[in-house]
Amino acid sequence: MWWLLLVLPACHGAPLPDKFTLSVPDGPLSVWKGSSIILPCSLSPAFTESLQVRWHRPNEYKTPVLLYEKQQIQQQLADPQYKGRVSLIGELEKGNVSLKLENVTLADSGEFVCFVAWNTWYEQASVHLIVKVMGSPPVLSVTDGGSGQVNVTCVSDGWSPQPTLTWRNRGGSEISSQNHHSAPDAHGLVTATSWLVHSSSDSEWIACSVGLSEEERKESRVLPHIDTVELERILKDKEAEMESRKQESEGPWKEVFISFLVLVLLLLSCAATVFVLNRKGLIKSKDSKDGAAESHQYPLQASKEETESLLKKQSEEVKTLKRITELPNQLDESKREVDTLKEKIRAEEDIRKPLEGEVIGAENLQEEKQNLKQQNEVELERMLRDKEAEMESLKQKSEAQVKELEERLTERLKQESAVELERMLRDKEAEMESLKQKSGAQVKELEERLKQESPAQVKELEERLTASGAVIEKLKQESAVELERILRDKEAEIESLKQKSEAQVKDLEERLTASGAVIERLKQESADAFPQNHALVLLTRDRLKEIKESPTLDETSTRGIVRITQQGKRVQCPKPNSNPPHYVICKDTFSSGQHYWEVRVEKKESWFVGVCSDSLRGQSGVDFTLQNGCWLLCYDKDQGLYVNTDPITPVQGTILLKTLGVFLDYSGHSLAFYDAESHECLYTFYDVRSAHPLVPVLSPGVRDVGALVIVK
Repeated sequence: MWWLLLVLPACHGAPLPDKFTLSVPDGPLSVWKGSSIILPCSLSPAFTESLQVRWHRPNEYKTPVLLYEKQQIQQQLADPQYKGRVSLIGELEKGNVSLKLENVTLADSGEFVCFVAWNTWYEQASVHLIVKVMGSPPVLSVTDGGSGQVNVTCVSDGWSPQPTLTWRNRGGSEISSQNHHSAPDAHGLVTATSWLVHSSSDSEWIACSVGLSEEERKESRVLPHIDTVELERILKDKEAEMESRKQESEGPWKEVFISFLVLVLLLLSCAATVFVLNRKGLIKSKDSKDGAAESHQYPLQASKEETESLLKKQSEEVKTLKRITELPNQLDESKREVDTLKEKIRAEEDIRKPLEGEVIGAENLQEEKQNLKQQNEVELERMLRDKEAEMESLKQKSEAQVKELEERLTERLKQESAVELERMLRDKEAEMESLKQKSGAQVKELEERLKQESPAQVKELEERLTASGAVIEKLKQESAVELERILRDKEAEIESLKQKSEAQVKDLEERLTASGAVIERLKQESADAFPQNHALVLLTRDRLKEIKESPTLDETSTRGIVRITQQGKRVQCPKPNSNPPHYVICKDTFSSGQHYWEVRVEKKESWFVGVCSDSLRGQSGVDFTLQNGCWLLCYDKDQGLYVNTDPITPVQGTILLKTLGVFLDYSGHSLAFYDAESHECLYTFYDVRSAHPLVPVLSPGVRDVGALVIVK
């Protein structure tokens, strides 16, 4: 982890070096849009005097995200878009110069530079940030692909960064498709699109899932099926309707056109006839009529038949001329009819175009229907899940409330019953006392009157007194009956509440019994998972002696300046006060069972001993953290014993520790450190888990030339 360089100098106890270093995460950091994140950056060794901390984007050094200088934040130079959203998290005295960024936006994606300067020295490191946005659920559509197949399309938008798109069938198997496409929109969000050709089916659905990871995905399903019968019926109906409208629009136009053509031909025929008759002299002007009058003087005369024939022809020609003079009016009327028909045709065209659009849209009717059905199914599933969660929450709340109300009601009824009984008894007692007082007064009054009245009146008074006594007795009996009835009702109500309470107690006992079984099972599982955790301190010396081993140091896995001697059992730092880290990994690897070894650490001023994941072997710049699979016990003469937790955890132990015992229970996931001489357990890690084998690791520190020795 990024705080490694803070841990190692403390672990080894090295003095301040001549230059400083910055540590940032190796890989990118990811955060959801709108949330907050800390961009880690640590200075080693820590130093704050005259220190400048500048966070900026690449090529924007002069307009930083945040500038700390002269022991305060400089607001006037900062980039306005980060105003009020950035801050240092504090602990500059410990070298922590990390930046806190709030209300993250898409524009914050990319690189942030951590720049630290002091006098003539400066250093910088970069942190890469990925802003995540969850997109919309996939929208699926189905179109006919021919030959019993369909074309299924999946579209989902609003993602950041680019998501992955996967097809799968009902059985959960992935369906291969090479037709994937992703493109960003104007806001930088990615739209993912894919399509595939699939066999048509109305029972076997296929699913399209889109997401940034397996936990951050959205999925939609669709039946790859098109109802072709219904689609063909709709298309046929539309085509028949269009044909009918087309015939209606074309019928009048044809009739008008034919009438107009006949009329034009008739006009042309009449004009030709007049022209021919005029050329033949059958139609004469005024001058020619005078000439004809003179010609009657000639001997050659036209016969009577010819004269009648000419008169008849002239009469027909006159009629024809009259019709010709009427032709302009008829032509104007025809033109108006033609214009009217053209307007009707245009209106029909306006009607036909939407109908054609409806015919074209009918092809997508099934697709839209399927999309709506799929969206409704997805929305219904989401609503059902929400309702189930809400019902479960309400059920739990209602159970608790019912239980509380029943308890309160029982207590309240008990109290109210007791109070009501007491009140009624007091009322009846007061009523009886009042009647008693009235009776006593009446008796006294009667006695006084008896002394004064006649025997008849005395007798009447005695009768009235007897009647009053009967009334009083009746009232007493009625009061007693009413009290008994009320008492019986209250007793029945209390008995009912008692039964309910007993049922609830029984139900609670059953639940407690079930909970006890669950707790017992969990205890058993915990005991099975960690069979040695609670017995580490009880391990006897004889048991440790039986499993004692002597790992061998691997000379090829050293880092820093170290010297290995005694056939791989002894390691030391020949040049104290040199730059860390210095360590060596053993050849031995452990992937099962229990293992115990001892290391002499006598008269050492700094060291660390423990185990690490074998995956770190051969890597440079190793971070000895729990997250990277390292569990270490460290010692420094100024700090004493501690382990490499975050923050470090001090360990209470003797400062005269000579030999350290290390017990690894791989199956029990535990690592314990002992004072080998006193058999005192110094510290135990209870969750030592690794996907790779574990190996012993040692560091002789850099404070002295003393050696660590693995006991044989």
